[in-house]
Amino acid sequence: MNRTLLISTLLATTVLASACGQDQTFRTIPNDAPIAIALIDNGAENAAEQRLGYIVQGEDAPLDGSKSFDPDDSSVTSLTYVWSFASIPEGSAITAEDILMPEDDPETPDVNESAWASFTPDALGTYRLELVVIDEDEGESAPAVVVVVSTPASNLLIQLDWDDTQADLDLHLIAPDGSYFGDGDCYSWNPSPNWGSSELANDNPNLSADDDGEGAGPYRESISLGQPEDGDYEVWVHYYSDHSQTLGNSVVTATPTLTVSVFGETIWDASLPTPTPSSPLVAGDVWKAGVISWPARAWSPVDVISDHASEGGPAYNTGDGAGDGSN
Repeated sequence: MNRTLLISTLLATTVLASACGQDQTFRTIPNDAPIAIALIDNGAENAAEQRLGYIVQGEDAPLDGSKSFDPDDSSVTSLTYVWSFASIPEGSAITAEDILMPEDDPETPDVNESAWASFTPDALGTYRLELVVIDEDEGESAPAVVVVVSTPASNLLIQLDWDDTQADLDLHLIAPDGSYFGDGDCYSWNPSPNWGSSELANDNPNLSADDDGEGAGPYRESISLGQPEDGDYEVWVHYYSDHSQTLGNSVVTATPTLTVSVFGETIWDASLPTPTPSSPLVAGDVWKAGVISWPARAWSPVDVISDHASEGGPAYNTGDGAGDGSN
């Protein structure tokens, strides 16, 4: 080793004088506080959307603290997770003891199950939760906040059922001032349109499934809307495609039924007059079933059969001779 390098090495390991005049060989490395990140496990990709979630009252609200980290330790298992309520809605009696933490699984030593928690809202309204994480040196993070809004069970739910194999039907919920196949129409091509306020999620409708009549029946499509705006919502059913006819086989007619529920109570179903079209549908037909008025929550049957082309619907399945919107 050359003399310059030797001197540099010695200087680097020389005993350092402390403030009290005593010698110490090593300096104490400060502990960086861990960082807490609190989310709701709602499947959203945008981080801002993951910090606000809407949960139906009585259903579990899944909390996710797994993105939290310790700058001094890459191992997530080194953190302790402490969830609490910063505020709860009026009428709620929930406490931090009602936040459920999963038990640690010894078969997954590289996973800290306590990063995930859940609670069940006991009242409608806004729950503001805080997450604090603590590292092995007892360093404590600043609290991270996640907001959960408890909503009623589907203020408005429209359900379409049919048993006709090879008949592909589509349910449509058209908003006040909306149009068939337009922006104000919730259906298979537009299953989660953005209606109302951009800051709210539960004033947007959601199509739960797009059944196509293939495989074993019965078949079902549902559209739910948590917070309808005032006005009249039209409910239509479109016979999108006859798969049997497309394959050159016999024509399949369809006789669907509708169920309309408000606040979890059925106000229109197959036991009531004219819950089905006045005649069986064929490919290209549009059944204008009725109108649900809000906030009156009144259902008015219409029961008019039109066709896709006459209602201004766009061309589709062009060339196959079936389900192209023309009769």
